[in-house]
Formats: sequence, C-alpha cells, structure tokens
Amino acid sequence: MKKINKQQGLIGTIILIVIAIIILSYFGVDLKRLWTSDQVQKNLGYVWNLIVKIWTDYLSTPFEYLWGIWVKYFWTPFMDFLNRGTITTK
Repeated sequence: MKKINKQQGLIGTIILIVIAIIILSYFGVDLKRLWTSDQVQKNLGYVWNLIVKIWTDYLSTPFEYLWGIWVKYFWTPFMDFLNRGTITTK
C-alpha cells in the first residue's frame, strides 16, 4: 500500500499553478486585466451568491445540528478531560 505524502501534493499544486501562469503568459493573457474585467466580476459575484444561497437554504441547519452533537458529546468532554488536572479552585 502506497503512503500518500500530503506535502508532495501541495508542492505539485504550486508547480502546476506556476506552469499554468507561464503558459497563459506565453499566449499573451493579461491576468490582471482578466481578473478585473466586468464579466469576470459578475460571474464571481453570481457564483458567490449561489454558494451563500445554498449554505443558508440547505446546509446551515444540518451543519448546526451536527456541530451541536460534536460539541456536546466530543468537544466538551475532551476539554473537561484536559482541564481536569490543570484547574485548581480554592
């Protein structure tokens, strides 16, 4: 079984991004002009609003429910265990 090195994945991603920027530069793409164009800003705004809508309408309630379970049954007992020997009251 091959062990996955997460650092290698990060370095590979960085190298891939650098190569993509070099290729785009070779073809004369101005990334600053592309990023600040009105159409790109409209598209990014649309995608962001879609993500916010999906979060508020569908995902926030189950997440809050699961978060409450996590805090009640795992986080609070874990913190109580850690603090058991370190907090002294007089």
